[in-house]
Amino acid sequence: MQFELNYRPSHSLATAHLEPGETLRAEASAMVSMTRNLEVHTSFRGRPGAGFMQSLKRGFLGGESFFTNTFTAVNGKGHVSLAPKLCGDMLVHELTSSHELFIQGSGYVAAPDSVELDTRWQGFKGFLSGESLFFLRALGQGPVLINALGALETIDLDGELILDTGHLVAFTTGLEYEITKASTGWIDSFLSGEGFVLRIWGRGRLYVQSRNPGEYGKTLGPKLPARQQ
Repeated sequence: MQFELNYRPSHSLATAHLEPGETLRAEASAMVSMTRNLEVHTSFRGRPGAGFMQSLKRGFLGGESFFTNTFTAVNGKGHVSLAPKLCGDMLVHELTSSHELFIQGSGYVAAPDSVELDTRWQGFKGFLSGESLFFLRALGQGPVLINALGALETIDLDGELILDTGHLVAFTTGLEYEITKASTGWIDSFLSGEGFVLRIWGRGRLYVQSRNPGEYGKTLGPKLPARQQ
């Protein structure tokens, strides 16, 4: 399976090229177009072979869609194009058995069946940061398609980095983090508009989005017309 990425970074579109018999699992509503020889099934399974409770865990705890669409190429090769809900970049992370990838729930788009998805509790760090209490945990082998609001930056970290909580998309094993205040004092931290930040350290790969979805929504929301009742 190969992913082709176009129109980066503002309005990215991914095309997954499937060999005969290959299956792709994608978030519900991510499909833009596909060839006629793809069989599509919608289910609520989490990792392959799991059922309702696994999907419930991923959906409500990991921030991921409750349903998953699977696309299987039959009678030859096929392709399906995918796009995220937000305008921004997409990127393919090649997952191997030597590491795992932890993804903010809204950052996951698609992966083959060789990649399993579970959830990882991040403790009350997530509550304090205003983000999800859980990460999606990808393990196995194969390409993982992730998305962001704005552009995606890849950082191969060997040391320490301070990051605004809303800009984190994904990171690999080898990296640890803690939630801390942005400035030395609490008053300065909140007056700065930053509040809590992530202190990340170790050796691994980090994916960062150039826009903060929460702050973007707060800015755009008041400018939209009121919903009609």
